[in-house]
Amino acid sequence: MNEFSLEEAVSLIYRLATLKKNAVANKKPDITQIGHICGVLTMNDQIEIVIKFHDELRQFTKEEFMSKVVLYDK
Repeated sequence: MNEFSLEEAVSLIYRLATLKKNAVANKKPDITQIGHICGVLTMNDQIEIVIKFHDELRQFTKEEFMSKVVLYDK
């Protein structure tokens, strides 16, 4: 199964991210749609990352992260 390694997950901390559904080419996402990766969580022996958005806190497995999230570089 394709999972985050601890080193890989920790290296993403403090990076900015947005959901792919909010990412439009050549257009900056709204500030409320940008989140920052703020932590690492272990659930059932699987490492997940935690992203803090303006109005919610979400956790993602590697598979979910790869399919739903894009890193945002200013």
